[in-house]
Amino acid sequence: MRILVLYEELAWYFINCINEVAATGDHHFLVISKRPNSVAPFQFPFVHPHIELKTREELGHEQLLSMAIDFKPDGVFVGGWSHKPYLQLIEALKLKRSVVGFDNQWSGTFKQRLGSLYFRMFLKKHFSKAFVPGTSQDLFARHLGFKEEEITTGAYCCDGATFDGYYQKFRSTKGEHFPKRFLYVGRYAKEKAIDVLWDAFIEWQREVPSEWELWCLGKGDLTPPEHPKIKHFGFVQANKMDEIIRNTGVLVLPSRFEPWGVVVHEYATAGYPLLCSNKTGAASAFLENGKNGFLVEAGQKDQLKEKMNKFSTLKQNELVQMVEESRKKAALITPAIWAERFVKMFE
Repeated sequence: MRILVLYEELAWYFINCINEVAATGDHHFLVISKRPNSVAPFQFPFVHPHIELKTREELGHEQLLSMAIDFKPDGVFVGGWSHKPYLQLIEALKLKRSVVGFDNQWSGTFKQRLGSLYFRMFLKKHFSKAFVPGTSQDLFARHLGFKEEEITTGAYCCDGATFDGYYQKFRSTKGEHFPKRFLYVGRYAKEKAIDVLWDAFIEWQREVPSEWELWCLGKGDLTPPEHPKIKHFGFVQANKMDEIIRNTGVLVLPSRFEPWGVVVHEYATAGYPLLCSNKTGAASAFLENGKNGFLVEAGQKDQLKEKMNKFSTLKQNELVQMVEESRKKAALITPAIWAERFVKMFE
């Protein structure tokens, strides 16, 4: 099977998943995508020999079309539908197997209803199936005109081997002395509500001083505060997280808007209890409120303070139990399961 992939910003977790596909049969990929994002410059430790990566900014339209035709794809997978040259390419290739992937959550707004009507009238003809992360996106796909049998869930999957390796490596240490540090991983951006997290943590420490710290990984437009118990590490590649994971215990993702958030799956796999907002898409799959963490309303500083304080009062055995619950939920989607679903869509 030969699959043309038309993507936006590539991340290692996607490459890891198609590596799995390429390794399990005679499958070949031509991947066209944007240049890496400077805020999240993912590196790819390994790319299977059956996968060819190309940057779309370096290709003219005619060159892109010629390359795609020469590749002789059996099908095409497109990340989203906003890039018009990709739609033109799909139309020119006239492939029967064309899958669209997206992570938009259905909220039923007037804009979404109008957009879904436009999609059904003008864009649905380009796609035979939809590959989406979870239930909210499944609902969106139905509004776009896809039938139940044309929709596959589980479109996002973390690098399970790497994060399971971290869990195995530090399981014993954390089982004896759970690290009293929250961890944030993501861009320093308003939609991530990291500004709310910083304010909540600083106020909580002022009102109820404790030994807990907040470690933050990422970079972006927001200027981080200086505080003795908040540490900033910049962007760190997934395979260079040993010291971070050894010394942190609870993942916090308080986003105002987060269509999915693969980071939630990554750290559930690594054995982290979770503290997420109700606008974090992946929380619907990997977080059960009160069992392996806590859910808060997006933008609610007082709720964040309350739940951080709740974590600080949990006993060692209660935290370890949350670790195991996160692990169970993370196992529901693995690169092997992802590969099986992906291949089935093109059969």
